[in-house]
Amino acid sequence: MPAALTPPPSRAGKPRVSPLLTTIAVGAPLKKRACPLSPTRAAAPRKKPQIAYAWTLSNTNLWSRPIAAAPPLPPATTSGTLPPNITQQKLASPPPVPTANFSPPPAGPHTNPLSTLRAHQKNSTTFPTQQDPIQTPAATANLMQLYYAYFHASHPFCLPPAYLIKTNAVQLTVLLPVMRYIASVFSRTAPTDSFRLEAESALFGVAHPPPRNAFTVQALLLFAIGLHSENESDRASQVKDIAADLALELGMNQAEFSAGGGGDGPAGEMARVLNESWRRTWWELYFIDGLIAGIHQRGAFKLWSVECTVPLPCEEADYAAGRIPEPHSLQEFDDRYFATDNTVFSSFSYRVEAVRILGQVLAVGTGGVSDDTRADAADAGLANWGLHLPRVKKELVGGDRRVDEMLFQAHMVINAAIIYLNRPKSHLAISLIPDSTTVTPPTTWSPPTKPIALHTARTLLAANAISKLLTLPTPLVKHTPFFTCIITLACIVHLSACSWLLSGDEAFLAKERIRLGVGALKGLDGTWGVAAEVLGQVKWVARECFALEEGEGGGVVGGVGGGAAEAEEVLRYLEEERAMGEEAWGADAGGVVGALALPVGGVEWDGT
Repeated sequence: MPAALTPPPSRAGKPRVSPLLTTIAVGAPLKKRACPLSPTRAAAPRKKPQIAYAWTLSNTNLWSRPIAAAPPLPPATTSGTLPPNITQQKLASPPPVPTANFSPPPAGPHTNPLSTLRAHQKNSTTFPTQQDPIQTPAATANLMQLYYAYFHASHPFCLPPAYLIKTNAVQLTVLLPVMRYIASVFSRTAPTDSFRLEAESALFGVAHPPPRNAFTVQALLLFAIGLHSENESDRASQVKDIAADLALELGMNQAEFSAGGGGDGPAGEMARVLNESWRRTWWELYFIDGLIAGIHQRGAFKLWSVECTVPLPCEEADYAAGRIPEPHSLQEFDDRYFATDNTVFSSFSYRVEAVRILGQVLAVGTGGVSDDTRADAADAGLANWGLHLPRVKKELVGGDRRVDEMLFQAHMVINAAIIYLNRPKSHLAISLIPDSTTVTPPTTWSPPTKPIALHTARTLLAANAISKLLTLPTPLVKHTPFFTCIITLACIVHLSACSWLLSGDEAFLAKERIRLGVGALKGLDGTWGVAAEVLGQVKWVARECFALEEGEGGGVVGGVGGGAAEAEEVLRYLEEERAMGEEAWGADAGGVVGALALPVGGVEWDGT
């Protein structure tokens, strides 16, 4: 029997009880910790009423029940294999199903969530959402439909719905509970805590350890994304590492793992789609590994240096329809700069390239090659990514008036990488307010070898581009939950600039972008727990920042500041940087380095 996957331990020095075996009534709300930057903020109650096992979307729209009962939870007396962060207690018996406002599902075979999906799909992979007009509402809806309507497009590595319903349910006993947990956050009435318990039991239950296969890798990766979206970044990183270790153990980083199995007929088509799903699973794991390393600036991008021969994924429409072309290799993609033909690769490929460049940025300052050499290489990679985008990939909104989510995330990562690379060497590394949040660690000053104004302009342009992503014509809730962290990063950059640097029209535009970011976080805080956390932190930073403008003694730039002492300190800092710039770039550079009113010129991306 395979060994059970061991859940990650809790934070050192902070003993924590896992929700898996805590003695609570199923569906009871969990407490949310207060914002660290505003200690007086009371913990907000969960907005979703918790109801056990049965609930309705409306009076006429019933949910289907789970595919099967959750694997039995480990008994209280189990010894030896439970991880340290799981308390050996029994779950309380689930409360009785409420009868108020509840109609039992009609008689018939409604015990399998895939049954409703099969009945609803009818050869279509487009699911209506709350924002899209619904021609003919489905008679029933279930969590699987919500998963594919709201989440799948942002992390498209599980099988498309047309092929998931053809998969043997025995192979999905671990994956389906995690998919239902992820989907439950998109329903106002679904008991997310109960579904999380079920998912955690399927992954880490000692009585029924999960098989060590690629479907389990998918389940672990999804669970890590869910944990991060609930503001549990440490556990998310640990579960992601478990998924990476299992993927490497299985050899998913080698082309042979997802090769073969072709042929004609339905069986050959299913095999090709499944192989494409394995390729996507590896590259999604690679993407999440790099994104978490970049957002939290701690730990390494472990998979960045792992040998990999996995071909790149195909276009999303081809994957959904089962038209899997011959995949392109990573070497073909890297050779595109000098190729005689103008091959257009999939949007997923450019998303992979974006996180590979992020790995170059994160490698700066890690020793070995000089930081200047690494920084120059990363800077060139960031510029090349945009210069070599094919014409058809320069537009984020396609002819069908839908946003290309893979290109959206690629732009998100590229602009975040620009900020990570340039902000420590810019004016924005110095802020008159505390500007660290849960997802934006404090910036450490790094002496520049180029004009400081250059790094400042690049940082501001990247933050502006992230803000423009918020204006695209698609519901924010359909984007990856990691976008919440990048929105916060852009807000903090703009707040840092407003605290002492910008004035006039530039300060006005920056404030508008801050309001835009805060509005986006406010719209997401009912879905993602991390959004609710950072929303309070960004508001606190904004209050401190704008209080400076109304403070005494005038300001450093354009009337913004906190008095003569702060003005003297900042001007002394700028004078030292002016001297550094003259020494490194010659006397003519002094006017550029010491400029206070920074031009952020150039052609800005228009958000399309």
